[in-house]
Amino acid sequence: MVPPTECLADIGTDHALLPIHLVEHGVVSRVIAVEKAVGPAAAARQAVTAAGLEDRIEVRRGEGLEPLAAGEAGAIVLAGMGGQTIAGILAAGTAVARAAGLIVVQPMNRIGFLRRWLVQNGWVIRAEALAAEKRRLYQAVAAAPGSGREQLNWLEEELGPCLLAARPPFFEELVEKVLRRYEQEFNGLAEARGGGAAHRRAELAQRLEELRGLLKR
Repeated sequence: MVPPTECLADIGTDHALLPIHLVEHGVVSRVIAVEKAVGPAAAARQAVTAAGLEDRIEVRRGEGLEPLAAGEAGAIVLAGMGGQTIAGILAAGTAVARAAGLIVVQPMNRIGFLRRWLVQNGWVIRAEALAAEKRRLYQAVAAAPGSGREQLNWLEEELGPCLLAARPPFFEELVEKVLRRYEQEFNGLAEARGGGAAHRRAELAQRLEELRGLLKR
């Protein structure tokens, strides 16, 4: 999902696997790989040196987007973090993020929260992708600054507007995953008392019906 670009920033690069792959395959010319802790930054530098790419991949230490100047990167990747963490990084580095023109995010949790945050804060979802590895599903979202929709419905938040439209491979597995999570919450409220619990159970019942309808189609 990373477009050909002169310079990419990879935030939370870990062992710099993504920068190394993208440079070796000619997708990007140069990468700024960011890590906030001493150990991971050292591991990233070691991996870059082992690949012989010190002149193409620069490892910087710092929090979120702070090590970057606005306009320095033509695209930014934030992958392998929680959705709320990614939103916090983007909020703290708004000028840098928007100057890049494109972000690719791959949250490990709370993706509905992140999608909602993006559209409410001036980002347009351009593309989405599903990947599966060892029975685990990963969702990636590419977004660009712009004026678009200011809110998504709950299905679009959970499953992604682009994924809902395209129904790519593994989409059924994604629906089943969300369905199981809602079923667990619904069953967990079985003994709960109070108007709030009753309201949430009614909301969940409606969502479960919609998800089952999606699977039937």
